[in-house]
Amino acid sequence: MQKLPCFLCGRQLDQRIDKNGKPYFVCDPCGTQIFIRRKTGIENLNELVRTLKGRDLPFREHARVLYKIQAVLAEIRGIKKEIKALDGELGLFSRDKDKERKRARELLNARIKTLLSQLKRIAYSDAHV
Repeated sequence: MQKLPCFLCGRQLDQRIDKNGKPYFVCDPCGTQIFIRRKTGIENLNELVRTLKGRDLPFREHARVLYKIQAVLAEIRGIKKEIKALDGELGLFSRDKDKERKRARELLNARIKTLLSQLKRIAYSDAHV
């Protein structure tokens, strides 16, 4: 069975065959579907799979880096939602609540800065892989 890495998340995708005997791939987590419909595309796919078999380790390493990056970006998105929720809260008649909200926002922004630095380290350290 032929396999390809998903170009969005790096997971290994198993080749499937449609009712007309043509190859396709589906990445359930991403929702990506790749259909190869023409003879030249099918030939190119077979050549790609042969090439990838000899280079499995580098692709796994790049997938590992991609997972790291995606995890950091997901955390940043979550923090931004938290900040937005804080900004949406009404702080009527409570100075203490406003101070708490301001402090929480500062800490969340500091965490985003830390995560962006982590992304930079990933980019520089894993660029030499």
